Amino acid sequence: MRLGAGPPVRRADAAAQDDVRRANLSAVLRLLHFHGPATRSDLVASTGFNRSTVGSLTSELVKLGLVRERPGVVSGKGRPSNVVEPVSTSVHVLAFDVTPSSVGAARVGLGGYMLQVRRRLHSTSPHDVPAVVDLIATLAREMQAKSVPGSVCLGLVVSVPGSVRQPDGMVRRSPPLGWHEVPFAEMLGEAVGHEYPVAVGNDGDLGVVAEYLRGAARGKQDVLYVRGEVGVGGGVVVDGELLKGAGGYAGEVGHIVVKPGGRVCSCGARGCWEAEVGDAAIIRAVGRDPRESDIEDVLNDVAVGNRRSIAGVRKTGEWVGLGLASLVNLFNPHVVVLGGSLGALYPTMEPTLAASYSRALGPIREQALLVRSDLGSDAQLVGAAEVAFADVLEDPAGTLGGRSDQEPELLSGT
Repeated sequence: MRLGAGPPVRRADAAAQDDVRRANLSAVLRLLHFHGPATRSDLVASTGFNRSTVGSLTSELVKLGLVRERPGVVSGKGRPSNVVEPVSTSVHVLAFDVTPSSVGAARVGLGGYMLQVRRRLHSTSPHDVPAVVDLIATLAREMQAKSVPGSVCLGLVVSVPGSVRQPDGMVRRSPPLGWHEVPFAEMLGEAVGHEYPVAVGNDGDLGVVAEYLRGAARGKQDVLYVRGEVGVGGGVVVDGELLKGAGGYAGEVGHIVVKPGGRVCSCGARGCWEAEVGDAAIIRAVGRDPRESDIEDVLNDVAVGNRRSIAGVRKTGEWVGLGLASLVNLFNPHVVVLGGSLGALYPTMEPTLAASYSRALGPIREQALLVRSDLGSDAQLVGAAEVAFADVLEDPAGTLGGRSDQEPELLSGT
């Protein structure tokens, strides 16, 4: 999957005429998908194509049903340039985010438009994999029933907090969900009747894809994303491409050891970063019992100015900064994006986090800007949606003209 919405492929990069046409269609559709409506004049300026080429490309995309044109606004002399915009109801994807407490769901149209958003609590324990599969299949059917007749579903992609093998979507290990060696993509495919491609991805990977393409890291080529929740997930973009590793497991940042001999982590080891800064650790730090409280209680306490809670969150911030410093030393990103509970609590923990972060990093801290997620709890849904849109953005005519039932290649390189 080509993550960026960067410069289009130029003529010199394509050997055959068909490749040229496909690359040019892709360039125009990407601009509209990631940046929204644009006049033909804007497209000429952004792509470097001549006016007649842009006119021909937009006409082909109109025939495919992916974009439409409308008259532009008259300003000054001459005829206004037509405005080209993505048709959000022409194709759509189904995106899901599984957490220990609930399943988030969205039907997302071309252009990144959230056409429907749902969140359902688990009816039983999240350890009950068949129940989670059934919940996702039910939500998928409900959202499909609301889609415009004729709209094409490009695929279903699910975010899971755990190690996910690619390309078959086997969840090897998910301590927050209590899953081990679960053939999740296969189970989902059967549950939805193999009506559309199904893929499963790690929550940190999908989060960094979302922030890189549409969130706080937009325009940056090297990004570190860390999501705090029951566990701690992470994802890394290096020079515009997702860092996947040999088996697709890169980015398991929650299991770096920051405190040898520390708390027992859900993975079985001691002193993992997740054990020191995950939701349970934060809840304990503010004097609450994780069996009786959740992270929302901490957020509420902080919001009303509870001094004990603020002090506990700031103490946790020291460990957050220490772990982030190790990761920044390793990956040297332009920007570090904090999501989930870490993003929500960042303004409170910022003084202590910044202090430990700066001490451990030294001068290179200036290169890695710390920011909160722009997308918040929607990050995983946005990232999952972009995975499913990848094929149509890469080859609009080929994808819609000859769609196969093969599963999409999740987060693959260009």
